[in-house]
Amino acid sequence: MRTQLPNAALRRAVTPALTALTTLTGCGLIGPSTYDTDETAIEADSGEEFTLSVPSNASLGERWYVAEPKPAARVLRAAGEDQEGSGSEADGAGGGSQLFRFKAVGRGSTTIRLIHCPVHACIDQGNDSATASPPPPAGSTAAPASSRPTYHTYSVTVK
Repeated sequence: MRTQLPNAALRRAVTPALTALTTLTGCGLIGPSTYDTDETAIEADSGEEFTLSVPSNASLGERWYVAEPKPAARVLRAAGEDQEGSGSEADGAGGGSQLFRFKAVGRGSTTIRLIHCPVHACIDQGNDSATASPPPPAGSTAAPASSRPTYHTYSVTVK
């Protein structure tokens, strides 16, 4: 014979577990936190990992790099990079994300500067580094804003 719990008893049994799960998720203990381009102020505990997620369309030659100056090594360590597709297999399918993973290694503050490079807008320096291409010569037609490199800065504080 199966015993059924009344709704109130079920809520009393489940609520503490859900509260604990929510707390752990918010602290980053269940997985790394992910920050989008509109979340530029990041706080992390020493030892915590987090991810920066930026929109990227690799099929159009678009790429992001960590720009100079690099984050302070005493505060952050790069932990890897991945590409997430749009989920579409169609030729020229757009969308997707480029992911940069970091690990907080020591107390302090630093910045992470990412450079967004549309096709031919940057010069690849090797070691996952790039600089903006030189501007066009004086008197030439300027490239449209959508094809120029742009920078995005995150401020990181490790407690």
